[in-house]
Amino acid sequence: MALKVLLDSTYLLPSFGIEVEGLSDGHIRALGEAWSRGLVRFYCLSVVWVEVIGKVCREARRSGVEIEPMVDRAVRSLLESGVYEWISPTSDALKLAFRLRSAGHRDVIDNLLYATSITEGMVFLTMDEALKAFLAEHGFSVENLMDHRQLLRKVV
Repeated sequence: MALKVLLDSTYLLPSFGIEVEGLSDGHIRALGEAWSRGLVRFYCLSVVWVEVIGKVCREARRSGVEIEPMVDRAVRSLLESGVYEWISPTSDALKLAFRLRSAGHRDVIDNLLYATSITEGMVFLTMDEALKAFLAEHGFSVENLMDHRQLLRKVV
C-alpha cells in the first residue's frame, strides 16, 4: 500500500525551475521513482498556491527571468500529470489549524498543511525545522514530519 505524502510548497518549486537548497536532481528523480513504483502517493493542499505564486514571482524577479513560459508548463504538470492529487482542508484540519495559530504559529499555510497531514493520516514532507521545533515545543506530534531523505530511506 502506498504511503500518503502531503507536500510542503518547497517541493513544488523545482517544477518552476527553482532550485531548492538540499533537494538535488537525484532526490527529485528518486521521489518520482518512488511514485511510479507505487510506493508513495503525493498530495497537495490547494491553498499552497498562495505560497507558490509568491515564491515563484519573487525568485523570477530576483533572477531577472521571464516566468510566463515556465509557469504554463509547471502549472499544467502539477495539475494534470496525475502525479499530484489536489485536496482541500477538512473541517477537522481547519479546527486544528486554528489551534496552531492560537498557540502562536503565524504561518497559516504551514498550519493548514500540518493539520491536514494529521487529520488525514499522511506524512508531511517538509524541510521546515522551525515548524518542527514549534510543534514539539507546544506538545504537538512530529512523528509524521519527514524530509525527502527520511522519506526515501523509509520507502526504498
